[in-house]
This record gives sequence, structure tokens and C-alpha cells, in this order.
Amino acid sequence: MSESYAPLFVGSYQSAEQEGIHILRLDADSGALTKIGGAAGIDNPSFLACHSESGMLYAVSETDPAGGVVAYAYDAASHTLTEINRQPSQGGAPCHLAIDPSGAWLALVNYTGGNISLYPIGERGALGEPVQSIAHQGGSVNAERQEGPHPHSIYAVPGTSYYLSCDLGTDKIYTYRLDAASGRLEAVRETDVTPGSGPRHLALHPTRPFVYLIDELMSRIIVFRLNADEGSLEPLQTVSALPQGYGGESYCAEVAVSADGNYVYGSNRGHDSIVSFRVGEDGCLSLVGHTPSGGHFPRHFLALPDGRWLLAANQNGDNIVVMRIDDDGFPQHAGSEYHMIKPVCVRRG
Repeated sequence: MSESYAPLFVGSYQSAEQEGIHILRLDADSGALTKIGGAAGIDNPSFLACHSESGMLYAVSETDPAGGVVAYAYDAASHTLTEINRQPSQGGAPCHLAIDPSGAWLALVNYTGGNISLYPIGERGALGEPVQSIAHQGGSVNAERQEGPHPHSIYAVPGTSYYLSCDLGTDKIYTYRLDAASGRLEAVRETDVTPGSGPRHLALHPTRPFVYLIDELMSRIIVFRLNADEGSLEPLQTVSALPQGYGGESYCAEVAVSADGNYVYGSNRGHDSIVSFRVGEDGCLSLVGHTPSGGHFPRHFLALPDGRWLLAANQNGDNIVVMRIDDDGFPQHAGSEYHMIKPVCVRRG
């Protein structure tokens, strides 16, 4: 019998009448993806966060002008999601969320709302009413995309009380400190990036003090050294996520570090590829290569922790393409894919 991994949860841009969340199983030998469950009842569940210890799944409802966030309990025996409750996001187009390592708090960002919301997590994983909303201010040089703040992601920094939030609209990374006693995110510092670059997502190295930021508008990855005592970021290197000489339209989306810390991956929407880099002793990156995403507009991907597989979610290709990662950290098509409407987030349970 073939071995299978923990279940995978996929978010998408679909209406509440459709199954916008799919639950999949990946065969560890063949790379085949099989649907084992799903959930409807939520508009545009575009980004998900899993808390494996409690068996909870949280999904944003990316709607505008008012979004929401929904808490689900996952039953591993029946592969079903049961809604526990939902809360308003306090802004438009919530697009990213993070669970505090303690399991007691959830933070999300509202892209068009320009703000961060913080929620307590209570009994049975239910979300309490939001206890804080933080509005970012300002904009940047791209009049079309940066007319105001557009926070695009938020991350808890493991082993600390810090959070990092990327704002595409203001060209800043914001550092916050969570005061768990008062239930408040306190502003600590702001890190400026190149005007017009549009910081979107970041990934933290699993064992070393490095942070990898991917910007959407200039298609680059920026390497930072993280001072975990202060929550500060020192830039070390900037590399293009696109092949040398490419002149077409493209926008970066997701970035991830392999579980062993040896490789960094990013997605290019337009060039429609996954770029692979090797991580050096100094945290800096050297190019391995580019792999076609197998579809159009790879908004998200998941590199599995055993280093064998990468799953690319092509939003406008309506497919998730399975790639086998070779010994040099380079993903190559495995010949398997899964079809669904506008997949935009893949999470491991």
C-alpha cells in the first residue's frame, strides 16, 4: 500500500455555493493527488491557516468592501470540516492570516482595508470578537497599485513575541510585538524597501536568523538578517526571481524555505514558473533554475517538509501541479496534477 501524507487543504476563489475549500491526499510514492473532502458556505476562502495540535483550520473570506474569517474543526476520520463560528475581518479583502504559536491568537491583514485585525482564540478553537484593528498609513510611488496601504501578509516569528507584516502599498515591513496579557499588537519598527517594489510575502529560515522577502512589483527576493532580540531586519542581498533577459510582464507571489533550510523557492505569475535558489552559509542565494509551473499565474505553492515534493497552485490555470524535488533541490514535473477552479493556497494539515 502506498504511503500518504497528512491531509492538504486548498483555498480558492469561489462563491459560497461551491466547495471553495478542497481536502486532498498526496500519495507519497506516485505523487497523485486525490480529493477526500471539502467545504462550501464561504465566499473566496483564498488563504488558510492550520493549527495541527487543535485540528483547527481558519480561512479568510476575501470579499470587498467587508470580509470575514471562519473557524473550522477538522475531523480526520471522516475528512470533514465543521464550521465553529465566523467573525468580520474589520476591512475589505482579507488575504492572509497567521496563528500565534501559543494557539491563543489569530492575526489577519485586509488588503483593501489597509489594516491588521487581531482575534483571541477560545474554547474549541472558536474566534472571539476582534480586539484590535491597526490601520497602516501612506502609500508609495506606483500610483496604480500603491495609492494607499495594502498589507498583504503577516507572520509570527517563532521563539519570539514578534510579528512581521508586509505592506505592498507602503513599501514597508512592519514589526509588531504581541502583548499576550493585554491582547495588543504594539508597533516596534518599520523597515523600508525599494520604492515601487511592493513587498508581498516573506519566509523565515527554520534554524538561522534569515528572512526572505518576495516583492510583487519588481519580481525580486531580498535577503535580510533578523535580529530576534529587537525584531529588526538588515538587508544582505537582492536577487531577481526572473530569468536574465526576460522582459515580459510578471508578478511574484509566494516564497518559501525548504524544511532543511538549504533552498528557497518563489513563484512568478506571468513568467509562470517556480524559481529555485540554494542557500549559502551566509544566508545569501545562488540560482538553481526555473521550473514551468504547469499552468497560468502560480499564486501559491507548498514545499513538503520531507523535501520530496512541491505543489504549485495555478490560479488562472485551474490546476495544482505536482513536482518532484531532485537531490539538487530542483523541482521537476512528476506527471500528476489536480484540477479545481482558481486554487490560490495550499496548506498542510
